[in-house]
Amino acid sequence: MDILITVLLVIFATVMLTAEVVFIPGIGITGLLGALAMIGSVFYAFMQISSMAGWITLLVSTLISIALFLWALYGKSIDKVALKKNIKSTVKTVEMSDFAIGDRGVAKTRLALIGEAVIKGRIVEVKSESGFINENEEIEVVRISEDSLFVARVNK
Repeated sequence: MDILITVLLVIFATVMLTAEVVFIPGIGITGLLGALAMIGSVFYAFMQISSMAGWITLLVSTLISIALFLWALYGKSIDKVALKKNIKSTVKTVEMSDFAIGDRGVAKTRLALIGEAVIKGRIVEVKSESGFINENEEIEVVRISEDSLFVARVNK
């Protein structure tokens, strides 16, 4: 009877792990149940049958796990959930060479350190170097890095 329980646990674990790999990819309840059943079968074999049965169950469970892993890796089952499209779009960037230190503009949004401003008639993302700047306040470019404009509030 103990051998039957061990074999049933291994079969249940195999079915659950196969379902996890083929039908429900990801780490879900079926994968967790399968892993627990696999560990439980080995533990049960060691405790209830003999250490030899435990080692055999461990070997069989390991071979089944490796086979399922290889099947998932090299089989067609992963193609059902794999991303097959390449993203070809790009983000429109602002050419920093169009701006110079000292250029003035107006904060379009509240600059809570980062926000949008209108400088030279263009809406650009800017970073505040003088703390928070409210919407519609006049700003001035104080520093330019390769991908960011740094602005400060204009003191009147």
